[in-house]
Amino acid sequence: MIAGEGRAGPFPHGAEEWRVRLRCRGRRGVLGAGVLLDSEHVLTCAHVALAAEDLTVEMVGLPGIPVSAAHIVEHAEPQHERGDVALLRLSTPQPGVRPATLRKVAMTWNRSVHAQGFPRGLEEVGAWATMTLSGLAGTEWQQMNGGNGHRVQRGFSGAGVADDANGHVLGIVVSEYTDDGAGLSWMIPVAAIEQNLPVLSRWVVGDDGIDERFKKRTAHYNDRVRGLMDWLARRQDGGAVLIIVGEDLEHLQDAVTFSTVGESPAPDLAINVEGLTTEEVSRRIVDRAGLVSRGSSTERVREGTPPMTVVIDGVDTAREPKSLLDHVGRPMVASGARLVLGFRDEDAADLVAARELARAAVVTRLDGLVERVTELMREDPDTAATKLRIGLSALRRAAAADWQLVERKLPRFHQAVTRTERERAALRHVRNELSVLRGRLATAQARAAAAGFAEDVELDKHHRRAHAALEAEPADLAVALRAVQACEAAVRRRSGKGDQG
Repeated sequence: MIAGEGRAGPFPHGAEEWRVRLRCRGRRGVLGAGVLLDSEHVLTCAHVALAAEDLTVEMVGLPGIPVSAAHIVEHAEPQHERGDVALLRLSTPQPGVRPATLRKVAMTWNRSVHAQGFPRGLEEVGAWATMTLSGLAGTEWQQMNGGNGHRVQRGFSGAGVADDANGHVLGIVVSEYTDDGAGLSWMIPVAAIEQNLPVLSRWVVGDDGIDERFKKRTAHYNDRVRGLMDWLARRQDGGAVLIIVGEDLEHLQDAVTFSTVGESPAPDLAINVEGLTTEEVSRRIVDRAGLVSRGSSTERVREGTPPMTVVIDGVDTAREPKSLLDHVGRPMVASGARLVLGFRDEDAADLVAARELARAAVVTRLDGLVERVTELMREDPDTAATKLRIGLSALRRAAAADWQLVERKLPRFHQAVTRTERERAALRHVRNELSVLRGRLATAQARAAAAGFAEDVELDKHHRRAHAALEAEPADLAVALRAVQACEAAVRRRSGKGDQG
């Protein structure tokens, strides 16, 4: 069982009792949302708590629970992409209500989460938003990409962001991107909340994933350390294994130390495994990933983990080095993990198995690239896709003779594939938008004909101008949109409907 699960436990989505709504006493509307931590404490955003002097807190979906006044205990002032958290104390305690579990986990990409807010018009019933986590944005905030349901907007600030897998609160909503079509929002992760308000530590479970061995008071910076920091930060490259042996471990420890103070993205987990069993190491990984494990943690790792970046120091000093590589390292690499394997002894027997794991990681990445390039060829076998296919074939042949050389070439090839995919996606977007605009233009033309203006000179001029913009190569969406809108407006004017059509 994951730490903290027994206290608050995962609750069916939509029925979490810890959700609260904040108002200003005597005024209409909602200031924002919050998270009940225990019977008399609530977590929310500072900009919500500071928006009114007379705060009231309402439990959501729990009829009969009294409304309580609340006051600020401590807060961290809103700053540019940091701070903005507040702890409230309720005047009327709420005993018997299941509080939230605030959990520090690895902020892995594409983790599914949900939140409930109270936007205008839905203040009383609330609205649900589903998102997936993306990367770190700025100093502390975590980007969330919108999914189905309501988009995050005003009225969601302070809402608990719950993990779909177990219901634990991973952070609180802090801001939204106001472009209606973007669906982007941001949350403050629990680790940043705790850093801003250490008093909240009493309600937080999980750790930062970095063993004390990697929190050195004095670290030395050099080119080797910088290279290791860059490797740890290159999550976009995909799964990989880096083997560090002997004296070079000192550089690894320095690299992790610098990363933990914000010099570069830190690993999700950096663990000294000396004397640990495979199950004990698995338990640390499962706990840090925020996964639910009802039995063996090793079995849970084998089922699949998020694509984490993990430093495992002292592989050859673990209780079961071979088992650790086979039952933890191999399934994690298959799930897209980036592993740094540290060996104290340059002649360790299990270095052979570690190097085989590193080779397998290269093969796994090549297989993933094959799928992506095959999809590009299936969609449109143009020059770019054909070059990628030829290059990938060469890499696969070379990997049989020198997989380490191929490993060094993979990041650049990965970037080329990603660039082509983005170009294709942008082209699809343009084509789709042009198709929509063509439909609008056809509708406008049909309306003009129905109104008796099929041969109207002015409307024909607008139609020809819009048609030319839609068929231009390359197409300019902004120009095409303005031309279609001008044609639609002209049809409305000629039809006597003004701007009401």
